[in-house]
Amino acid sequence: MGYQGSVAPCLFPAPRRVAPGILLLPLLLGACEVPKEINPVWIYDQVSGRADRARPAPPGLDRPFPNLASVPPRPEKPPLAVREQLSAALATDRTQSRSPLEPRAGAAEPSFAPAPGTPPLPGRPPPPPQLAGARPIPWDGPDVEPTAPGQRAAPPAGTAPAGPASGPAPTVPASRPSGPPPDLLAPPPPPSRDLLAPPPLPSRDLLAPPPPPSPDLLAPPARR
Repeated sequence: MGYQGSVAPCLFPAPRRVAPGILLLPLLLGACEVPKEINPVWIYDQVSGRADRARPAPPGLDRPFPNLASVPPRPEKPPLAVREQLSAALATDRTQSRSPLEPRAGAAEPSFAPAPGTPPLPGRPPPPPQLAGARPIPWDGPDVEPTAPGQRAAPPAGTAPAGPASGPAPTVPASRPSGPPPDLLAPPPPPSRDLLAPPPLPSRDLLAPPPPPSPDLLAPPARR
């Protein structure tokens, strides 16, 4: 009995302890916003039809229900000449669809009229620029004589030499320029041993642990 009596207050608290929590519960629920998908009031309005009361009524509710047994009257048959004309037109279309299309003769070219504006906008892009053709140079013509290195070819008879009328003619070297010296073409020398050797190890003073602090630093501060 003593054990049950000690556990009962823990399992069933006194009403005076539960009352403050019950009073604060509505305030906590009012501060939270419940989504409409899990709100029971919104779900009940959708299921019961209360949410559709403000919607307008569908059209045709004031008319009587249609009679599905009624059949509309048969349409009038067109005259024989009209039916034959339609059959001939369908046969012509079928025949033309089996043959390939022929290109139209004298197709009108699209017009590229400028669009209105200030200034008017052109209807097509500008044409590509036309460059003047260069004068052909007869490299192996019958009137061209081979020349030695360092000499200029003489122009053919009856023609004026091309180029500027005044000024000295450019000189062409007779021999090919000499190449770079052998020192520049040789491979570079190998690096010295000092560059290939590993770096020296640090001294023992740097590898040794630091000395312990002095007793003055470890002692507690004096009380004033």
